[in-house]
Amino acid sequence: MTGNFLKNLLAAFGVGPTAAEEGAASTNAAGGRDVPAEEPIDVSIDRRLPESSRDRVYAIRAMAAELELQCRNGGMIGEMIELQRLRTSHLPILLRSYVAIPAAHRAEVFRETGRSASFILNERLDKILARLHEMSRQLARGNLDEFTQSIRFVDMNYGSGPFD
Repeated sequence: MTGNFLKNLLAAFGVGPTAAEEGAASTNAAGGRDVPAEEPIDVSIDRRLPESSRDRVYAIRAMAAELELQCRNGGMIGEMIELQRLRTSHLPILLRSYVAIPAAHRAEVFRETGRSASFILNERLDKILARLHEMSRQLARGNLDEFTQSIRFVDMNYGSGPFD
């Protein structure tokens, strides 16, 4: 039972095969069903999450909300869908899979991987943050390109300024 639990946990962190690939049902440590996807984790009061992870989750949520607004205003449907999936599915599943590990069994993750469960969690949260930063750069690049085109338009139609 512990082996399947650990495989499911590692799969949730992106290490090893997923539960579907293994053909296993997703269960928690007690053998019951996992927490429903709709039940969010309140990072501010859930002490099962490490403090360092909480800071990352706050940063992810804030950046995702900001980017989602920018994408909505810019009509970027694909990016909006990605951000919504991150906010409503990917991040909550990652957090729930971590808190589902009983504290007494977190050492098993270290024995299996050589890294603590909290290290693996933070590593995956950092990957999410890196993707959000990349999306932000892409959006900024679009704004910079638009600004550059505007400058060229003004220069072509009204001539260069005295300080150019």
